[in-house]
Amino acid sequence: MNAPFFSLSRSILIALLIAALGTPASVDARLFKREVPAVQNRNTGFAKFFRPKPKSYDLPYAGWQFEPASRPQRSFFGNPEPTPQMRQLITVLRARAETISRFGLPYKFGGEHPTEGGLDCSGTMQFMLKDLGFGSVPRTSYHQYEWLKKARTMNHTKTIPAQMGGKKGIKPGDLIFWGGTYNSGHKVSHVMIYLGQGNDGQHWMFGARGKKKKGLNGAGVDIFKLNAGYQKSLVGYGSLPGAF
Repeated sequence: MNAPFFSLSRSILIALLIAALGTPASVDARLFKREVPAVQNRNTGFAKFFRPKPKSYDLPYAGWQFEPASRPQRSFFGNPEPTPQMRQLITVLRARAETISRFGLPYKFGGEHPTEGGLDCSGTMQFMLKDLGFGSVPRTSYHQYEWLKKARTMNHTKTIPAQMGGKKGIKPGDLIFWGGTYNSGHKVSHVMIYLGQGNDGQHWMFGARGKKKKGLNGAGVDIFKLNAGYQKSLVGYGSLPGAF
């Protein structure tokens, strides 16, 4: 090979290497920045249809509002027949109980929304009731008990009546309270909501019962049987304020 040609070729090669090494870093940075939006667009565009969607915890009858009565409408012979509005409330409560029971949630102490991975007893009641027109539903079972007590709807008893309705019966939509389920520092430590009786006369309730309790759908936050009769830890039951 001709020596001058070799020297020229080597000079050209060195010049090219210098030029390449001397390329400003900002050029590569600009190229990289132009590529990032393209990747992000792919992730949020066509590819989004193949990503798992977050689970919905929407409840039925969203926006429906119960209009509480200003005072209890009782008669000397017992409670009157439920009003159409009260019948609607019972329908809403049962539909919501069934929906939540199918979320597959476990009991979780302190849980007040399904996105937290579970619910506790009073958190379940608050989540179920808070947008139905009952004002500010208290957070704890004890304060929910005080809420009903203040409204003068509490029936203090150690016995769940065998019958539903009437002056001495338990009504769908009633909250049921127990004490002593854990050291809460109050006389009330647990709450559930009564759903009514089945065709066979079996009582049913809904709520969060505990980590080892499973309901009809195999969850801790579920629909459970409620046995009539004496219960040592029972504090009583009562209607939601305005729902008589």
